[in-house]
Amino acid sequence: MKIRRMIAAVAVTGGLAAVPTVADADFGGRQATYRVTIENVASGFQPLSPAGVAVHSRWTDVWSTGAPATNAVAAIAEDANGGVFADTYSQVHGVKQAFVGGGAPAGPGGTIEFEFDARRGDRISLVSMLVNTNDAFTGLDAVKLRNGTRVYEVGAYDAGTEANNESASHIPGPVGGNAFVRDPEGGVVTPHPGVMGGADLDPAVHGWEGPVAKITIERID
Repeated sequence: MKIRRMIAAVAVTGGLAAVPTVADADFGGRQATYRVTIENVASGFQPLSPAGVAVHSRWTDVWSTGAPATNAVAAIAEDANGGVFADTYSQVHGVKQAFVGGGAPAGPGGTIEFEFDARRGDRISLVSMLVNTNDAFTGLDAVKLRNGTRVYEVGAYDAGTEANNESASHIPGPVGGNAFVRDPEGGVVTPHPGVMGGADLDPAVHGWEGPVAKITIERID
């Protein structure tokens, strides 16, 4: 694995839409360098955690809506634990590299940025927690790496692994500061219903509408 730089710009804060900004041009199977920028565009106070990132083949599934989240995806969605994600997926067949992108959370308007080398046609999947929730995350599901620049506006997903009790005792972000406290739920990944205001989360403060992240993938050499 070759990761040239990881940068996190911090300013403490479901659908998927791709907007191509540069036309594709095939450059064969050689390695290229890609830059990923994750911008926090959530309307509420929802910092995004550093991302668990996997670069993989077309046959490898990291996460998908309608399917149970893996333990590695749940580690990020519940506790922003990128180390478990990277360690787990680095040993999965078809994964070419797995790592943590960024070194600190990105608050409202903040960004997380990192670079890596891969081949055109490889897929990238990534997961970033909305840290003032039980198990909400945003990310990309097996997006194909291409030439030029692509922009994805992404919503929030519910990992289905922890009940949305909205209690500070189960939230790792600033609202609670309580990581690794579980309220297990045996569900599947679905679009997140949002903050309901059932306990310690205030929908007016911690809720969101529409996309929560704008993710830009750019081939830079």
